[in-house]
Amino acid sequence: MPIKMYNALPDATLFGSVILAFILDAVAPLMTVVPSPISLAGWVLVVVGFGFAVSILKTLRSKRTSTDAAVAPHWLWVDGPYALSRNPFYLCYVMIALGAACALGSLAAFIAPVLCFLVLHYVVIPLEERVIQKKFGQQYEDYKRSVRRWI
Repeated sequence: MPIKMYNALPDATLFGSVILAFILDAVAPLMTVVPSPISLAGWVLVVVGFGFAVSILKTLRSKRTSTDAAVAPHWLWVDGPYALSRNPFYLCYVMIALGAACALGSLAAFIAPVLCFLVLHYVVIPLEERVIQKKFGQQYEDYKRSVRRWI
């Protein structure tokens, strides 16, 4: 079912990209671009990204709205983190993938956050935007004009 696939795609993209970063770092480390101890900052990015993602998810669930990429939310959240980015949850995902790459430090590991970004930007977000546009119409158009997709 395509709907179920889209629901799992964002999470699969995040976890797949982090696993890919570890594999690429182990198999083809190429060269170190983030040396230790600076690479420890990568773990900070992972923790901060995860913390923000959990906070956003808790708010969405407390409002009893959909967290499924293919299902329209019950309300259009335009304040808080959504006043800075139309996709703060996915921004957290990219932050986590980037943090993992920084923590690993090798050039090859940085392929993973790029892939994470590309899948979210070109596959997941356009799907969500079509669903939200259909439900909220002009209200969503106004929001899109005032808030950037990422940051």
